[in-house]
Amino acid sequence: MSRRTPVLTLALLLAFVLAACGGQEAASPAPADVTAAELARTVVERQDDLAGLPALEDEALDDHLSAFCGLETWEDGAVYAAGGMDAREITVVRLSDEASAETAADTLENYRLERQGDFFGYAPMEADRLDRAAVLQRGCYAALLVCDDPEAAKETFDACLAGELAPLVEEEGEPVLSVPSEEPEATQVLAPETETPEPEPSPTPEPEPTPSEPPEETERPILNPDLDTSDFVPFTAPNDANMEIYDTSAIRAAWETGDEDGLSDKDAAILEQCRAVLGELITEDMTDFQKELAVHDWIVEHGSYDQTVHNNPGHSGRTGYRDPYGILVGGYGNCLGYSTTFQLLMDLCDVECITVVGAAFDSLEDHAWNMVKLDGAWYCVDVTWDDPTMGNGNTNSVVRHRYFNVTSQHMRDTDHQWDYLYVPEATATHYFWDGAGALPQ
Repeated sequence: MSRRTPVLTLALLLAFVLAACGGQEAASPAPADVTAAELARTVVERQDDLAGLPALEDEALDDHLSAFCGLETWEDGAVYAAGGMDAREITVVRLSDEASAETAADTLENYRLERQGDFFGYAPMEADRLDRAAVLQRGCYAALLVCDDPEAAKETFDACLAGELAPLVEEEGEPVLSVPSEEPEATQVLAPETETPEPEPSPTPEPEPTPSEPPEETERPILNPDLDTSDFVPFTAPNDANMEIYDTSAIRAAWETGDEDGLSDKDAAILEQCRAVLGELITEDMTDFQKELAVHDWIVEHGSYDQTVHNNPGHSGRTGYRDPYGILVGGYGNCLGYSTTFQLLMDLCDVECITVVGAAFDSLEDHAWNMVKLDGAWYCVDVTWDDPTMGNGNTNSVVRHRYFNVTSQHMRDTDHQWDYLYVPEATATHYFWDGAGALPQ
């Protein structure tokens, strides 16, 4: 992640916000006679929703504290984390002195805000968990408590430090929960009555194709010179993720000519799926609106957000997660994958469409969505946020239309940011449809 400086400033401003509202909470110095592992384990064991949460060990622990949380130094640390699109986490670190613990708590608050932004719009329940999470500083200790009841977790933490509650220690011979590595050194031994389910295979990541040379930059025209942006949330591209739009020109040309010679294997696979999907969905008598609705609903129904983007600090997912290959071939993608898939299918349907690369969460998170032109008027469509996940990373099977053909003002009101003057302003409402009532004609 690359937002350390601007978000850390915000984190410092929130240093005295109570944990119930999300944010850091300080207290008087605490005794330093409990290990981080004992503290974290005690909190986990006394929170019902944290049962079975895996503990990170060795390199996984160090990588999480440094690469994910952004901590530079610590004397003792422990992390229980679900991973993926499940935000539950208990992180405890012990530092050399109180001043270092205060700095660590600021860093954990920065990390909490980043994680909240990661889930914002995609997994509302997880984003809410992070909004309510507690960041604590107690003497030489700092902690992040992300769970259903952070107040109860905080009380357990404080009681354990105060000696009012005996810390839970690992008993000899008791298995330690850990996050399995890609090549585990030993096979976990389970009780005879327990069967180990076979994990679902996922596509092997492949190197992203080398993009063609981009065209020379030309000065963009201002489309909305009279638009008053004084009350808008300022847009600054977060640049946390690679938001370069995949070049589909070869695919579109092959669609028009029927000549697939020269297509890469990846583009050929995308084109094959486009033909299958549009052959199933589109008929000659359909209006542009009907085509748009059919494509939108197909993507939401068949695609799911690539949860692996949250398994590493660089937000890199599986093969093609940010282009049409991921959604069409693998059924997964991030916001850019959703929006470029929608864009390509609209292009092939001859419906005018653009992809907007902007931001969300007060311009702290990269995000992308689309705009379509129907009967000469522009409308905004956020296919990704119409397909949110549910709690603990569970997928959502319901097709929603909360961001289907809405206005630009509605997008601003729902925490979308972009280059306001350089993108068409959507004001029409005729083709807005939220899934209720009769379809627009």
